Amino acid sequence: MSRQRRAILAGVALVGAVVVGNVLAYGNNAQADLSAARRFSLAPQTKGVLDQVKAPLKVTAFLNKAGATARDARFLLARYHELNRHISFSVVDPDADPAAARRFGISKYSTVVLTYKGRRVEAPSVTELDVSTAILRLVRGGTKAVCVLTGHGEPALDDQSGAGLSKVADVFRHNAYDIRTLDLTVGQAAVTSDCAAVFDFGPRDPLGPQEVQALNAYAKAAGRVMVVASSLTNGNPNPLTEPWGVHFLGGVVVDPQRSEGGDPTNVVVENLPSASPVDDGVTRLQFPATAGLAVARDLREGLTVERLGVTSDASWVESNPDQEMQLDRNDISGPVVVATASDDSRVEASGDQRVQGGGARIVRTRVVVTASDTWMTNDFLDRLSNRRFFVNAVGWLTQDEQLLATTAQVSTDRSLPLTAERQARVLVITVGVVPGAIVGAGLLAHFGLRRRRRRR
Repeated sequence: MSRQRRAILAGVALVGAVVVGNVLAYGNNAQADLSAARRFSLAPQTKGVLDQVKAPLKVTAFLNKAGATARDARFLLARYHELNRHISFSVVDPDADPAAARRFGISKYSTVVLTYKGRRVEAPSVTELDVSTAILRLVRGGTKAVCVLTGHGEPALDDQSGAGLSKVADVFRHNAYDIRTLDLTVGQAAVTSDCAAVFDFGPRDPLGPQEVQALNAYAKAAGRVMVVASSLTNGNPNPLTEPWGVHFLGGVVVDPQRSEGGDPTNVVVENLPSASPVDDGVTRLQFPATAGLAVARDLREGLTVERLGVTSDASWVESNPDQEMQLDRNDISGPVVVATASDDSRVEASGDQRVQGGGARIVRTRVVVTASDTWMTNDFLDRLSNRRFFVNAVGWLTQDEQLLATTAQVSTDRSLPLTAERQARVLVITVGVVPGAIVGAGLLAHFGLRRRRRRR
């Protein structure tokens, strides 16, 4: 074959390869996110939600097409479509297409309408959090009610100050939960069965006997309860926690080695020994002013208690924190349990799941207890893994497989609390190891040079 023919065949083959490659790539718009924090990718929590979409889901965003918001919306919604082809989207300008706006009942910009299996929900904006929350609500087919106890000096869910719980309220709303306040001090003291879970967030005043009785009755009937105790409480959480194998010790945990900001009571919890879903993805917790918990040794059959968070060996429960911070015979030495998850499964005449062939039912109670309430306030919820811990607890209690913990795209930044233990390590490395290595290298070079000179 002549050189000219070979060149022609090579050119034809190259053109053919290009044509085939373009045909295969046609209709595909795959992109690689090479940004440092992968900020152009959807969060893992969103991907978990999208896996649940099994039928056509339409997202219609009503925006001014000429604005940057519309451009960002198209980019974001295209990521949803790439991950799940059941999801389609369009951006509609209400001024350019008033008929579409009237058809959807839209009267303002920045409204997002999502439809799925004949259901419709609206998202307030085209952000990953709002769109994913709306998809989660559609997939669920409704909302669950979470009941929050009130009337005992608890931090308020609408309080946006550092000591408030407005971020907790946002977590509930962003995960398609209907928040209901529960005041058992008035009217008929009973918890209705439509409460997916009951939350007792840091009461300062004691609960009345009828309230404790109502909460225990709800819990025993396959209820889900989260007891967030406070070291500042005037009450006694034990009537709520002891039926589930957990005893509230009180006091304040002191940990000189693993604490932050020079405050030994601002405890950083790094020991998360449980395999419970509540600890899933949790790396460290910050529990300021936490009391201690004790797990009962002899648990009845069917009751298991997981130790979700445990302080270091150098910690202790200080029984008299107003006067001293020294471990003595009146204190309880560490490690100290600060968070637990109890799961009680028992066969009774009524329950929430049939036992095959037996006619009886299994009653399953789930209870999460923490010995601090400060960790979930607005000042601390976004510290370390506190937010993930709370979202996991809510999901485990309500038996929801997927919740959204993020308030935006997941950040790869991870804060590292400079505890006393880490300060000591830094000091050893910077003052001892590094200078020692430099001096050692210099001495080796010096003696090596002297040996070479002697040989000459």
